[in-house]
Amino acid sequence: LKVMINGDKKISLSKVDLKEYLKFYKTEICSFSYKYTLEDNTEIILSFKEENFSHLLGLHKFKKINSYKVSLNINNDIIENKIILKDLISKEKNILTPELKDRIVYFPLLKKLLYNTDTALKYDLNIIWNSKIEFSFLLKTERISVIVYLAVKKISETKKVCIPVSLLVDRNNRFSKMKLKELKIIGRNIEKK
Repeated sequence: LKVMINGDKKISLSKVDLKEYLKFYKTEICSFSYKYTLEDNTEIILSFKEENFSHLLGLHKFKKINSYKVSLNINNDIIENKIILKDLISKEKNILTPELKDRIVYFPLLKKLLYNTDTALKYDLNIIWNSKIEFSFLLKTERISVIVYLAVKKISETKKVCIPVSLLVDRNNRFSKMKLKELKIIGRNIEKK
């Protein structure tokens, strides 16, 4: 867990422990609220919930995980060692794409990303019209050597509250090449809930 709390490196796939990941997510990520002010005065208020864990990590791509009706049951089975990443991968080898593997091994960088976010790329339907991921903003930092984005989506037009939808590792800089509007983050406020 200590590796993830100060995480600035990916973890080898063979060393990924979903139970440790979940513990890290609950204590280091979900216990805080995150507010970012963009240079155009847009505010993004980001809230993480325990039930978002498996989706954020990409585990829903596995048929076994996708069969669950309640996401908190996934977390309970992770805690009880009924869901182990090695077993998921061995049973469904074709699911582990390079993108999903990146999402899993770079997950420990989530805290560093949240505490050092300096740019938000704004979704634009005219530019991204065939995306599988529905998002409002991509948050990123220059403090991580690989481009890691947190895709967040507004859950209400009247409020500025967003939920996390995906962690993306962009090895070929595809989002920057799309010329999405980049907004600098001029204010950051992270508070214990």
